[in-house]
Amino acid sequence: MKFSVLLAAMLACGSCAYGQDEDTVNPDRPSFSSSTHIVPVGHAQLEGGASRWRYGNSTGYDVGELLLRVGLSQRVELRAGIPSYLVYRNRLGRISGADDARIEGKFRLRSGDRASFGALASATLPSGSRTVAEHTFQPGTAFISDVTLSKTVNVTSNVGYVRATDNGTRFNYVFAVSTINVSLQSGMNVFTEFYVYHQHGGPDQKYAASGVEWTVGKHTSFDINGGIGLPHNGAHGPDHYLGFGISRLF
Repeated sequence: MKFSVLLAAMLACGSCAYGQDEDTVNPDRPSFSSSTHIVPVGHAQLEGGASRWRYGNSTGYDVGELLLRVGLSQRVELRAGIPSYLVYRNRLGRISGADDARIEGKFRLRSGDRASFGALASATLPSGSRTVAEHTFQPGTAFISDVTLSKTVNVTSNVGYVRATDNGTRFNYVFAVSTINVSLQSGMNVFTEFYVYHQHGGPDQKYAASGVEWTVGKHTSFDINGGIGLPHNGAHGPDHYLGFGISRLF
């Protein structure tokens, strides 16, 4: 099985930052739930990082995870996912190459003090290396909600769908994630989350994850995150990942 569908769906989304003003970096990483935050008009935000994972007898890592976000209006953001370099290893050997590129649009549908809602439209483009990427067009969408519980705690949830492929076979990729974000002093945010997705030809995958994001100044942030697979994922062995990254608002 190629893991590009998993990586594209997970790394396309994510937001840990919470409780920041419009002129402060608000990254869509390292968690897997995208918030309703839109990059301010006239600004661009570049995010990137690296991850390493193990699923049973298979291991791998990716370097890049680059996401360019540009604010077009107060409610619309254009996003481009620049291909990561992927490496997979299993009993049969090692393969590597570039993942597929992505283009996305985020839309803020409703803003409120207690709840905000948005949507994310995405498309994976057939541009990567055939050894590691599906190299097919894969459209998708997600519904986004942010619910404020207190001055320091909010809950971000996403439910999404991708018309995905696995080794050339089309299937319906459905995922859901819920993230609890806690804003601490000194520009630090922590999160914990649970997410599940349906994969082709196997059991639904369920993960629990946690991470930390630090904002330095107002325009730069650093993050680290990790997660473990929950029982009945079908890994028959270790099932976990670890990643880190950096984001910059220009």
